[in-house]
Amino acid sequence: MTYKVLVVDDEPIAVESVIYMLTKNFEEIEICGSARSGKDAIEKAYNLHPDIIIMDINMPGINGLEAMKQIRTGSPHVLFIIMSAFDYFDYAVEALNLGVVEYLLKPVKEANLSDTVLKALERIRIREANIQKNLEQQERMEMIIPVLETGFMNSLCLYTGSTMELKSYCQLFGYTEGSGYVMAMEFGQKKSHKIENKIGAGVYGEKMYGEYKKIIQSRLKAIVGPIMLNRIIVYVFEEKKTQDYEQKSHSVEEAGRILERAVRIYPDIFIGIGRYYDNIEEAKKSYQEALFALGVLTSDKEGKEAQILHVDDILERIEYTQSDYEEQLEEIYLHAAEQEENEAAAVFHEVFNRMTRDNTMTFEEIKNSMIGLVTGFSARWKNAAGNYYDVLKDIIGTVDRDGLYSIVNNFLERTVRKIQEGRKIKVNTIIEKANKYMEQNFAREISLEEVAREVNLSPYYFSRFYKEETGVNFSDRLTEIRMETAKELLKKDEYTIKDVCYMTGYTEPNYFSKIFKKVAGVTPTEYKKLFGS
Repeated sequence: MTYKVLVVDDEPIAVESVIYMLTKNFEEIEICGSARSGKDAIEKAYNLHPDIIIMDINMPGINGLEAMKQIRTGSPHVLFIIMSAFDYFDYAVEALNLGVVEYLLKPVKEANLSDTVLKALERIRIREANIQKNLEQQERMEMIIPVLETGFMNSLCLYTGSTMELKSYCQLFGYTEGSGYVMAMEFGQKKSHKIENKIGAGVYGEKMYGEYKKIIQSRLKAIVGPIMLNRIIVYVFEEKKTQDYEQKSHSVEEAGRILERAVRIYPDIFIGIGRYYDNIEEAKKSYQEALFALGVLTSDKEGKEAQILHVDDILERIEYTQSDYEEQLEEIYLHAAEQEENEAAAVFHEVFNRMTRDNTMTFEEIKNSMIGLVTGFSARWKNAAGNYYDVLKDIIGTVDRDGLYSIVNNFLERTVRKIQEGRKIKVNTIIEKANKYMEQNFAREISLEEVAREVNLSPYYFSRFYKEETGVNFSDRLTEIRMETAKELLKKDEYTIKDVCYMTGYTEPNYFSKIFKKVAGVTPTEYKKLFGS
């Protein structure tokens, strides 16, 4: 391998002498050019890309030190050797700051030049060896990282995976704390309480997996798991925000930005988001929450336009414990969350009958499953489940299939009904609180985000929730409040139209008049003439 050298000196004899000594002693060196000024050196360094530049300091125009500074900005790895007739301390200090290999005094002896060039070549070879080593390590890591990511996801998603394993994986990835949350993505068309065409969506998702991964990791510091049928599980590493609301709102916003790009590849994508936890040891909770949010999101009651749901935007209070999740009973929880009493009862009936027909399952095992179902409801909806200990005593004490079915079925009916009642109360409370906030603050500029924060829902969810529950958009309701107030104010002589405009939260009288006419059918002036005192 040859190394290129550029010789810079305003004295031709000095240039020829250096070139002679280099070609005599080094076969691996190629003299790529020479220059007689700092300006000429900068131009030739840019065009020739030398490995080593042997530079005089005192030259006409731009001196050697200034030329070195400019060359260094475009070629950070080039090595400099100084040749100078001046033994100035300031020159030597500045040269050292620029990282020169050696400062040689003229006339330069052949042995000194050879030793210095050998030193420079050794530096270059060490740097090249390090680059090669880093490239090889990077290639090995590129092969190992997917294996580590899959291991992390297995520990996160499987019940057998330990939290200590998650901690170890985080350290391997360079995250000491591992704080963050889980985002679950699902592909497929939503119909009748479930996602259809899972296999087709999964096959296409597998093909485009690399693109999805790039989109996610361009926005978030995250481990993106492999595609599992039609789902991708993502663990997002994130530092704690000052408030829980900000944490939730930020995660929904990021999911929205990812969705904007991902739907260009495949339109039917749904994202469930779990809570943020400070410790990786609680990541399994966030995973279960993300799956639960995804299940609620893909049920019939969520509008077709809804594609993102944070678990804290589900109105019923839900808490999780790690042992609550048996896949075959999860659908009952989903129907309960949507207050679908008949559907929850139908699924329970089907699952219970399937268990009793299963010859491999003893009656005691069925009772244990029913205990898990009851405690699962109590863990998620404590207030609705009430004092469930009596139910557990009845389950433990029962000796026949019909008695067990009756105990659990009655519990489910009662609990789902209370969940319905609780949701109605909570919905009314949220709507009342939002309306009250608008009524108290309409006189200034208020945003959807501000009202959403007041009721502790993410802006994305609150916008859709308010429309679904009241039949009108948030912005339309705010306009309605302002216009009703404007009508009352216009009836009073002491207020001009401009006064009323500002008093109802508008800054432009012309825009106020336009909105007023659209709502009232007449202009503010006409209204004041008709109804003014």
